Amino acid sequence: MANIIRLAALGALALAQFAAATPVDSVAPTVTKQCVQLQVTVPVNATNLHYEIPRVDSSIDAIDWTLNVTVYNTKNSSERVTGPYPVNRSFYVNAQLCVPSVKSPKSQILQIATQGLGYDKRYFDVEINPGEYSYLNAAIKKGYSVLTYDRLGTGKSEKPDAYDVVQIPTETEILAGLTKLARSGKLFSASKLLSAVTSNDPILTYKPTKVVHVGHSLGSFITFSFLVSYGKLSDGALLTGFLLSSKLGSIDVSRFNHDFAYQHDPVRFAEYKNKSGYIVLKTESDIQKLFFHKDSFEQQLLTYNNQIKQPETVGEYASEGTVGFLPAYDFTGPIQLMAGEYDYINCGGYCPGTYDSVNRRNPLWPNASDYFPYLQPNTGHGLTLSKNASAGYEVMLGYLNTHGL
Repeated sequence: MANIIRLAALGALALAQFAAATPVDSVAPTVTKQCVQLQVTVPVNATNLHYEIPRVDSSIDAIDWTLNVTVYNTKNSSERVTGPYPVNRSFYVNAQLCVPSVKSPKSQILQIATQGLGYDKRYFDVEINPGEYSYLNAAIKKGYSVLTYDRLGTGKSEKPDAYDVVQIPTETEILAGLTKLARSGKLFSASKLLSAVTSNDPILTYKPTKVVHVGHSLGSFITFSFLVSYGKLSDGALLTGFLLSSKLGSIDVSRFNHDFAYQHDPVRFAEYKNKSGYIVLKTESDIQKLFFHKDSFEQQLLTYNNQIKQPETVGEYASEGTVGFLPAYDFTGPIQLMAGEYDYINCGGYCPGTYDSVNRRNPLWPNASDYFPYLQPNTGHGLTLSKNASAGYEVMLGYLNTHGL
């Protein structure tokens, strides 16, 4: 989403492009996935901030909020802070664990994927032509296990206060909680099963030997925040929709429109009836501007994106600018950053030329075994919804394979 991370002060970073996708060892082409739906109870102990934010209880309020934070009020996020807001409670999170039907060494590598603003976990498992667009299917086909989940406030996960609770520190702790549960083999003991599984099914005892964290856009920001505090819990990271660019932060929310979620669609967003501060992108045109690039997407994917779009919270926007970027000293795995060539959010719509030199070491990941920024050709911000999504998956999964993951 626009204005996701204000990092212009960090300057331009390196850009390197693969001439072709790195080969990946494949498992048998007949591999399928076995998935189980979960409602996971995740304990959170986070320190959020209380911001001066206009109440959003209607679509008129949503437009006023947009103008308030971008035009009327020149205060930056830190100047809006009135004090800390501690969060110490558990939340229920809807998740899906999928494992490949053919067991292989890679099936013990768990990828935990966190989507960005405006999406639930379906971002990683596109239902239209999934053989081409589903990242989940691509990873399963290579033998990986994958845990996707609905971020707090989206999909079938809990929908708490949109101002003080659903902020980036809370979401960082949820990712940490899911990772700890998975690594300890306690994911199922902390969950309510939402799909039929026999008591002796091997999936119920799944415990990974390694964990890779995958993010997109805000999900990449959350993942980076996680790596700063919990770097030892990750063996590798793929941050998509996330390139540190000198143009990043130049786009503000006044350039696209939101509605109050319940007023936008009272049937589809019935759960948000009394949920102040939950907003949703208004039109397909807004979605196209942010996530797509002409000639790089199919119309049905834009329509599908509009059909699966999810509400966002004003608290998430407020907390973007004040969560500082510190070095992730404890993270020692490989990390790949990927954005589309025509990524509107990261680079203002055209990314080539925003990176000055190739730098295989980055001060934000000083102990990473490898750091690799990458630009996916002919792609917008919505990588999984672009025509060449599968080629991007080959790059991502090939990168992991090259580094023994």
